[in-house]
Amino acid sequence: MHKAGLSLCLLLLFVQLTGCTAIHRSIAKGELDVQTRMSQTIYLDPVEPELRTVFLDFRSTAAEFQQPLDQAVIDFLQQRGYQVTNSPAHAQYWLQVNVRTVLKQAPEKVLAQAEFGMSETEIEQLMNPALLAMPVLLPDEATEQPIRQRRSNRSSGGNVYVGYSDSVDVSSRDLRNAAIALAIIAGTEYAGRQLVKDVYYTMVTDLQVAERIAADSDELVLEYSQHLLLQGDSGSTDTLWERATDRRKYQARVISFANQANLRWEDAEPGLQSGLIRSLAGIF
Repeated sequence: MHKAGLSLCLLLLFVQLTGCTAIHRSIAKGELDVQTRMSQTIYLDPVEPELRTVFLDFRSTAAEFQQPLDQAVIDFLQQRGYQVTNSPAHAQYWLQVNVRTVLKQAPEKVLAQAEFGMSETEIEQLMNPALLAMPVLLPDEATEQPIRQRRSNRSSGGNVYVGYSDSVDVSSRDLRNAAIALAIIAGTEYAGRQLVKDVYYTMVTDLQVAERIAADSDELVLEYSQHLLLQGDSGSTDTLWERATDRRKYQARVISFANQANLRWEDAEPGLQSGLIRSLAGIF
């Protein structure tokens, strides 16, 4: 009786610890979740209705994303009273967009790569904008002590003590049977993890917006640019230039991501496209 009880307890304990990860993941990630974030807000000066003209330049260096953006953005802009022109010289605004990359990773992992140069704090603020509005509270001596006491009480209440009786006779057969049962459960859990995967697709889009300054401005906008060009393995060329222009330019980045259990790119792409279009048109 003791032998059978011990084996049963071991099985129940392992099942409780491992849980049904595959079932939980398939339920929690069953619905497609598509979200879009813009790195910063771009404010454009308002102009008279007759000056609301936009020049569009869309590109994609991501092999996965091949959906057209032009017509959908044009439709949004026209609904807001803007006209789209093919002449950059006559347009009041320029909107230049490049869908830079698509990766099968969570957005936090993508943005942490050196290519994008974002710190952990910047990533956290981008993914959780509500944190920007939360005040930072520094606990004083009066409030810190009760917090420590509550944490101590919770910790002491969560201790688990495991004991055994010397009268229980555990044979090698019991241990072998328990090990076989645990191996079967572990194999089943691994198979479940492989069948139900938590899949992310993250799309990074770079954009630049230019607006013409007022005609009665006293001075033009001065642009300064510096580029370091590598020459072979040991040399480089530093290029500097400046010019006066009648346009102010702003740059931002749009992060779009989709998440679902066993998500395929074919299912993620339409939602990512729709979110990107709304973000681009929302600038104007």
